Amino acid sequence: MRFRKPELIPTLFIIGASVLLFGLGIWQVERLQWKEGEIAHIKQSKDMDALGTLPADTTGIEYRNVVLTGEFLNDKMFRMVGHPQGEGPGFYIITPLRLEDDGRIILVNRGFAPEGKENPVEGVQTVRGVIRPNRLHRMFMPDNIPEKNVWFYEDLDAMSKIIGQPVVPLMVEAVGEVQKGVYPAPSDGVITLRNDHLNYAITWFAIGIIGLIMFAAYNRIPEAKKDETAQ
Repeated sequence: MRFRKPELIPTLFIIGASVLLFGLGIWQVERLQWKEGEIAHIKQSKDMDALGTLPADTTGIEYRNVVLTGEFLNDKMFRMVGHPQGEGPGFYIITPLRLEDDGRIILVNRGFAPEGKENPVEGVQTVRGVIRPNRLHRMFMPDNIPEKNVWFYEDLDAMSKIIGQPVVPLMVEAVGEVQKGVYPAPSDGVITLRNDHLNYAITWFAIGIIGLIMFAAYNRIPEAKKDETAQ
């Protein structure tokens, strides 16, 4: 099997495309390893006993079950945009909770409520839930609109200024039984992380390999032409 000398432009193209495709494949493998570690961390955390109070150092307590007691700061409630549930459009109700034991403040996602059905609760409350990491401001995500109390992600600096006190850099997702017509509707506590990274990695590697095979086939000298060259 013989090959002709590759042309410059197609060669530069296939090199660049191969670097990109195989780089994406490697990145997806790295993401796969990270996601599998995160899933294992979630399972381990969920199997642990619920925390009755937050430790001074909250590093690594994501996805732990908690039972926290405190008082909601209802006048500092935030409306977070999320997937609608139940009776049409609305918001996730994020309310600061002042912990009874040490006075720290942590945000609590009390659940989804149609607009006007936030139903604030007064007095000392016990909240059962799961610790969640805060959402980050990602590319193409809209900016928060604090003046309208519409939030797409947790901007802790901005929220702390509104509350008037720093907040714990985590969130409690309230867990409970959903009752028809009762809002906010709490979470069921189920945590699922989509993990398609292996499929993506295989796809990128396969496209890269196919591209190299096609490039080799394009530059292969057919048998008939080899015979003509030999005559």
